[in-house]
Amino acid sequence: MTATTMLVNSSHPLPLGWEPDDLVNLWDIRPHHCLLRSRSLQLCACAAKAANALFGQAEREGIKDFILASAYRDGDYQAKLFEDSPNGYVAYPGCSEHQTGLAMDVAQFRRGMNLDDERKAWLAENCWEHGFVIRYPQGRQGVTGIPYEPWHLRYVGRDVAGEMRQRGWVLEEWREAHREGR
Repeated sequence: MTATTMLVNSSHPLPLGWEPDDLVNLWDIRPHHCLLRSRSLQLCACAAKAANALFGQAEREGIKDFILASAYRDGDYQAKLFEDSPNGYVAYPGCSEHQTGLAMDVAQFRRGMNLDDERKAWLAENCWEHGFVIRYPQGRQGVTGIPYEPWHLRYVGRDVAGEMRQRGWVLEEWREAHREGR
C-alpha cells in the first residue's frame, strides 16, 4: 500500500499511535498562497507542496479568499474534537483522514466552510491537477459513508487523482479496482 492511497475511516482505522513522519508547517512555506487559520497547520511534505501550488493557481486566477481551515490532526486533538462534538459528526480518533497529514479542509473568507458555488466548482475542476480529490463528493455517501463535503480535500497524487476524476471514482472504488488492502 502506498501512503497516499491509504484508506482511513471507521472500518479502516490507523494503528494506535500512528503519525506521519514528514510533516511540514505550512506557515514556513513562502510564499503561501492562501490564508491559514493558524500558524501551526501541517501537512505531509508532498501534500503541502501540492496545496501551495493549488492555491497559487487559484490566486493567479483571481481567487484570493481561500482559507486553509484544518490540516493534520494528531490523535489527542482528534479525541478532543470527538469528545466536544455534540452530534457525533467528528470522526473517532484513528478514523480521521486528517491524522494522515494528507487531508485538509478549505474554507472561504467570510463564509467559513460554506463555500460559494464558484469556489466549489473551481476546486472540483482544478484540485486533481495538483493531486487532490474532493474526498466526499455529492451523491457518493453510499460508498464513502460520509455526506457531501466540498471543502474536504485529500491528497492522493496526480496520477491517482486523474484516474479517479476520469472514471468518476471515490478512493474506495479506486482501491478496489487496484486491489489495495487496508
